[in-house]
Amino acid sequence: MSKSDHIIQELNTFVQTYAASSEFIQTTTIQKINATQAHMLMLLKSTNATNTFLSDKMHLTKPAVTKAIKNLIAHGYVTATKDVLDKRSINYILTPKGIHLAEQHEISHQDLHHSIDHTIASFTLDQQDTIINFLNKINHLEDNDS
Repeated sequence: MSKSDHIIQELNTFVQTYAASSEFIQTTTIQKINATQAHMLMLLKSTNATNTFLSDKMHLTKPAVTKAIKNLIAHGYVTATKDVLDKRSINYILTPKGIHLAEQHEISHQDLHHSIDHTIASFTLDQQDTIINFLNKINHLEDNDS
């Protein structure tokens, strides 16, 4: 196996592991939600929001936000209320159940970040700079292909 293949394999393993960690809600709740919905809960924990705000902040289409919100409402994590000033606008607010789930998801993120920080600290500053440089280049491969 070439070095490049080995690096790709390790990156794939990390992505799969990270995805599994961020999806912990799927395995710990009776009502299943996806990662996008979990991140929406975390965002709504800090502020009530409209469809447009969520769409802009999460870089999702408005229909995608609507679909995610409908599921969160159906499971009792979010409520929808008409804006007092603009009756056409709907504000989404977490329920106590939604706040609890958002906090659980936030804790899982903190735990994962702590583990990553601990691993990164095992490298010298020069090695960390090399890792950052590598990941930057990987994340901009499409830019280089244009």
